[in-house]
Amino acid sequence: NRDETVLMCLHECLVCFQECLVSCIDGLAESFNPWAFTYVGLYGYGFLEAGHHATELFRRRGWSMIVTDDLIPNVLFILSLVIGGVTGLFAVLVEVLENYQFVAMPESSSSLVAFLAGLIIGVIVSSVLFGLISSAVNAVIVLFAGSPVEFDRNHHELSHEMRSSWREVWPGCMDVHDMKISAMEGVSRLNF
Repeated sequence: NRDETVLMCLHECLVCFQECLVSCIDGLAESFNPWAFTYVGLYGYGFLEAGHHATELFRRRGWSMIVTDDLIPNVLFILSLVIGGVTGLFAVLVEVLENYQFVAMPESSSSLVAFLAGLIIGVIVSSVLFGLISSAVNAVIVLFAGSPVEFDRNHHELSHEMRSSWREVWPGCMDVHDMKISAMEGVSRLNF
């Protein structure tokens, strides 16, 4: 009976430790997220505070599932690999057709080295360029989540198009925002 009590006490201590560890990791994940850099650039917060604000913004909007869907970075990574592969094939083509050697190695492995060099160069250059696209998309999402009424007021057609597109992919995610936008449209029509 004493052994069972000791084991039960040990089990409770391990469960408490596990809950503490999970809580700490959740707190870090809330602060260290891909949206923090965007929030820092847009609003000038410190990194940890920006991560917390970005997480809270998406949680308030009910978009937590939307922002965890990393579709755009995955597509851009695949495109970087394709561009790297094409660049690698181009390097092999230049080496074979122009009788140009990128490295002083035996013929059998020089094509492989040329392909790998082209692949690496293509992936790095395209990743830098696609990083700009990914950052721009993140900025649009953060701004759209943070100020949907202002976006609708200043760019009504684009706002309507974006809300319609999002409703197709994520049904129900725009309901609260649409009510606020509709209410604001009614107020602005009354004032003018």
